Amino acid sequence: MNAYIVTAHGIAAALCWLVVAVAATVAVFSARIRDTTAERLGLACVAITAFAMAWRVVSHGWVSEGGLSLAGSLAFYVCAVAAKHMRREPPKLPHDKTRPGALNGHDEPTGHA
Repeated sequence: MNAYIVTAHGIAAALCWLVVAVAATVAVFSARIRDTTAERLGLACVAITAFAMAWRVVSHGWVSEGGLSLAGSLAFYVCAVAAKHMRREPPKLPHDKTRPGALNGHDEPTGHA
């Protein structure tokens, strides 16, 4: 009798890999996202690899704590980028990132040199 046991560790890793895979696939085929051909090829490779990793975790149960950590980190990053793209207005950042911006909530810098 072959018993198949899926751990919570494996389920979490597979779900994180699926989040990465689906988001990369959407980004490859999205007309709103302006990427170069090389970037789209890279995203396609990420999508294929993430689907393969999810399949490997589900079918064979091969997942390590480093693999779960990597999958979770990538899924968090993908969700952050997706939230940024779904926002109507871009976040306010200084135009020149080498110069410090205001920390007190006003548009003007504090005047310190």
